[in-house]
Amino acid sequence: MMLLRRNGDFRRLYAATAVDGFGSWLLVFAAPLHVYAVTGSAMSTGLALAVQAVPAVVIAPWAGAAVDRWPRAQVAVLANLASAAGVALMLVPGLVLAGLLVESAALCFLRPALRALTPSVVPDPADLATANALTTFTDSAYRMIGPPLGTALVAAGLFPVAVAVDLASYLVAAALVAGLPVVGGAAGVRVRIRDGVRALFGSRLLRGLTAATWVYWAANAALTTLLIPFTVHRLGATGRVVGWLVAALGLGYLVGSALARPVILRYATRTVLLVGYAAVGVCFVVAFTAVSVPRAVVAVGLSGVPGAITQIATGHRLQVSTPDAVLGRVLAAFHLSDALAAVAGAVLAPVVLAALGLGRALVVCSVVVIGAGVLAVVLLPSVGGRTYAVATVAGEDRG
Repeated sequence: MMLLRRNGDFRRLYAATAVDGFGSWLLVFAAPLHVYAVTGSAMSTGLALAVQAVPAVVIAPWAGAAVDRWPRAQVAVLANLASAAGVALMLVPGLVLAGLLVESAALCFLRPALRALTPSVVPDPADLATANALTTFTDSAYRMIGPPLGTALVAAGLFPVAVAVDLASYLVAAALVAGLPVVGGAAGVRVRIRDGVRALFGSRLLRGLTAATWVYWAANAALTTLLIPFTVHRLGATGRVVGWLVAALGLGYLVGSALARPVILRYATRTVLLVGYAAVGVCFVVAFTAVSVPRAVVAVGLSGVPGAITQIATGHRLQVSTPDAVLGRVLAAFHLSDALAAVAGAVLAPVVLAALGLGRALVVCSVVVIGAGVLAVVLLPSVGGRTYAVATVAGEDRG
């Protein structure tokens, strides 16, 4: 909290991210649940999730170049406004998927812009870890509140209300970011996409982070696609239980984000990811073999603790180990990798479901999460958290 009091620019950026996050979490499961309610198929849910990830496959590289070439606050403002326009389309009957597509395209610019802005307004590595943990803490709180409220609105036939709140959140966030100082940008300078890709894959640390994170999020996307069928057919519950599961995950994220700062500054990244991904995978196995709602809710909630720590650790390492001149492109390339993972997971989930059945498919995807931790140990260099942060800022290449 001291960081918020003494850094006005971060306070404004944090407020914008928080407002934006509440609207997004309100709609994140409301939209797939709305589509599932209309169509009644797991494939339709996977399509809704895939539509949100597909734009990044095409747009992310150019979005990263825009973030590095133009003032990042201006890019974030325009991306917020474009996201609002996409969400507005969802108010028109039959255009939910089109709205998701437009919103997701705009997010390709918004996410790297906001993440690249953070180290600009919080240059100290230790303070940056605090900023990342605080942002994730707030996001986790909204993860608890938003999905249950959003799914409850859908169950009550009030999907347009959830859409309207998300629309308003983008507009408010745009106004807040507009007050930030102009930082970043190299107008008139040639910004090449391939420089960002080279920076990402030329570093052993960043290359390893990309691979391990890809496997982790592909498995998560598959499990997310299967979450509603699991809730309905395995637990015999209603769609509202999906909101409870995501809220429990948010509570776990809340705890994990509060614990993340000392962990990511003290321990090697690959150690954090090995332990974290393994713990998440074990919790998933327990959750998705459950036949009762309480057991599933508790296990999913516990998975959020290591899940938050690994997420913050990954984002922090990307920020402190990437030169500012290519940070937007590296973040965009990383976002592209995550999007490809989401598409792969959403598309493969129905295939695995058809081949193995629901129970085995859920277990296999959960075990793959554990495998992501093993992959991190193999691919990432062994560097300590605090030592690595200091070395990176000093310009030393450790991996």
